[in-house]
Amino acid sequence: MELVKQSRALAFGGLLAVASLVGSAIPAQSAPVTVAWPLDRINQRALPLDGNVSRGALTGLGVDIYLVDTGVRPTHEQLVGRVVAGIDIPTANGTAVVDPPSSDCDGHGTHVAGLAAGSTTGVAPQARIISVRVLDCSGDGEVADVVKALKWVRGDHQSGVPAVVNLSLGVDLGDDGRAIEEQVTELMNEGVVVTVASGNGDSAGKPFDACKIAPGDVPRALTVGAVSSADIYAYYSNFGSCVDLFAPGGDRFRGIESSWNTSDTSYDFDVGTSMASPLVAGYAALLLQQQPSLCVDAIANAITSRATVGAITGLDALSPNKLLFIDTATVPATTPGVASNVITSTDAGSIVVTWDAPCDGGSPLTGTAVTLLYKGKAVKKSKVAPGVKGVRFTGLVNGRTYQVVVKASNALGEGIATSRISTVAVRTLRTGASIDRDVLARIAGDLTLHWTVSSSSKKVCALRGETQRLVALRAGTCRVGLRTNLGGVPVLRSLRVS
Repeated sequence: MELVKQSRALAFGGLLAVASLVGSAIPAQSAPVTVAWPLDRINQRALPLDGNVSRGALTGLGVDIYLVDTGVRPTHEQLVGRVVAGIDIPTANGTAVVDPPSSDCDGHGTHVAGLAAGSTTGVAPQARIISVRVLDCSGDGEVADVVKALKWVRGDHQSGVPAVVNLSLGVDLGDDGRAIEEQVTELMNEGVVVTVASGNGDSAGKPFDACKIAPGDVPRALTVGAVSSADIYAYYSNFGSCVDLFAPGGDRFRGIESSWNTSDTSYDFDVGTSMASPLVAGYAALLLQQQPSLCVDAIANAITSRATVGAITGLDALSPNKLLFIDTATVPATTPGVASNVITSTDAGSIVVTWDAPCDGGSPLTGTAVTLLYKGKAVKKSKVAPGVKGVRFTGLVNGRTYQVVVKASNALGEGIATSRISTVAVRTLRTGASIDRDVLARIAGDLTLHWTVSSSSKKVCALRGETQRLVALRAGTCRVGLRTNLGGVPVLRSLRVS
């Protein structure tokens, strides 16, 4: 099922299609933006604009912003040196090949990137942009490709690295939108802030309830509507209780200028909630630079609670009258979030559990409790020190499958416990065995583990066959690396062969 970028009006029901808002295209300009009015507006409480576009001392340095879009021109003067090529599904599929991969043949993604992190047009001018290309040269794409890309982001994101994902795209809930919602929820559970465009109305330009568009309806994601330069509710912007706040998106009279894909010095105007959402993503990056270990909800609550209240005119009663405002005061600490990427493996009658540490809430972790259960009852517990992200439970019964729960704590209290995660069955790996890898190790959730065998273990074990079964060649230690992305950082395991 098809979905498209949210820069222009979307047809609601069935396929989503692009309809121009601006009438005729405004030609690109080979000149940097001198006064970016969206930046001018969001650093002051009230109109008129004062010509000051200062974002303060924070720049987003050290924060990754994943842009799930049409790609990004990596050499544009607003972004050069800060763009990383992520997954490029249209190129991999051969449907809309670009060179270099994850670059932009449409313009939308480069425009969005400039607003999030452009050197003079963006809110976070030193954040790193990771281009996740899911839309083709016309701004169209498939739900399945977005789901695949979001899984890739989950695998690519490293624990402890502050990150934001911006989705300036959407799909009718009836068009498999739930699959995108699930991935967005998992991203937030794994500590990634998600910003989403609320959508730009139907094929006639008439806005409707943002709760009918995925992923704008996802709780805890920051869903962003649009206003004009006069603080008037934008005539195209979707509305309602699923919108968390509004930001500049422009209108027929004054569009949003940002980087464009046609050259390294090209700029163009665009209008839509696609332009509003990356401004919020940039603000999230500023807060994460200042306090990298804050949890998603703390960031979202800070952004919505600091917004300017009552400034927007023409807004319906169901939508929050909140306009984005850049306030970089310290965000209060909270208890930790939930550990992610829990991997269980079996080894010589034992279970090894590893995990990615959760956000600590802005207060250092004091420890992590790991509980092993059998048939719902706790049979073993382990409390590990801060920085330790793995435990081994020994003396277990071969053939049994257990459950594990991981929960971190800080000075403010206990964090969020994981669900009860089923382990692999306990077994001993014996010489000559040829075993499905999934029997030996698995990751909780819907990600896939990719295996590699260390060169030092080639005589002990090997991966064989189309399904890459693990073959135990002789007694010894089989060292393997487990990755959720082929190019990602491996989790190391030592499996003893007897």
